[in-house]
Amino acid sequence: MNTLPRIALTFFAALSSVAAFAQGDGTSDKKADFNVKLQAGSAYDSTLSVASLDQTSNQGDWANVFYGRVAGELYPTERITLKGSYSLSSRRYHEVSEFDQDLGIASLDAAIDLAGITWGLSRHIADAKLASEPLLDLTKDSFYAAKLFSSGVYVRGAYTESEKRFENNRDRNADGEELAGDVYYFFNDARTFWSLGVSRQEEEAYSPAFDNTALKLRARYSHTGSIAGQESRIQLGWRYQDRDYGNEQSLPVTDNETGEGLPGTGDPMSPTGTGTRHDRSHVVEAIWTLSFLEWLALETKVEHGNYRSNFDAADYRETGVSALLSVEF
Repeated sequence: MNTLPRIALTFFAALSSVAAFAQGDGTSDKKADFNVKLQAGSAYDSTLSVASLDQTSNQGDWANVFYGRVAGELYPTERITLKGSYSLSSRRYHEVSEFDQDLGIASLDAAIDLAGITWGLSRHIADAKLASEPLLDLTKDSFYAAKLFSSGVYVRGAYTESEKRFENNRDRNADGEELAGDVYYFFNDARTFWSLGVSRQEEEAYSPAFDNTALKLRARYSHTGSIAGQESRIQLGWRYQDRDYGNEQSLPVTDNETGEGLPGTGDPMSPTGTGTRHDRSHVVEAIWTLSFLEWLALETKVEHGNYRSNFDAADYRETGVSALLSVEF
């Protein structure tokens, strides 16, 4: 998987040339933006789960949720945009601490506007912990192109290479490739939009039992308006995923040395059907954000997922609700 490094060298060489030309021509007007967002609140999950380990529990629990993000943008020229961010989220359950989760994500993005098309390259690095112990390191490198038409239609396509590395589950280590396309339609002075997206992902794992191919579909509607003089935003979303595992080898009975799964999970991975593993999921969500001040808002969310599989640990339903107070400046 060495396609993106070559693309990166070519891309940054072209970007540097344009930047040098713009600065030499006296057209560079450096600007920068900086943003901080903090959230805190409570959430409830009806079915505790760790999807990356195929671990689920029939026990529900409340959690304290914290989220923080710092982000910045730099504009060396009118055509070039550089972005960077780091976010950290934490979920601490009241009763089942074994499912406590921490996730840190760092990202860098460089984009250039050429002939009305935005060409960009980005890298995302994620570090996940489970019960305060290292779980997963994930790296994603993407090359994308996007265009906004005068009709309010925005189209974006991307090619992504990914690398997953588990701390104590080498069999699940995997390299992946994904092609994705999204279309957005903005109207009502861009205060309302809907979007549709599709992607196809292939993962090749250290253990052939985890090799898989996935088709993903997504749709979203968002509207921003005023309720009793307060800014309010409503978002409705839907996600579908169809994932096939192309090997008939039996999956490992467990991922740890003790032979036991997480509390309440029972057998971490036991088949209920025959043939290769096949997972399907439908997830719907509704988010309502009510702004009290320009920098203060309340975000409430309801989400329901229907996960179907011929393996017990990946076959379940999950409903989640959350309410978070958000500060942004």
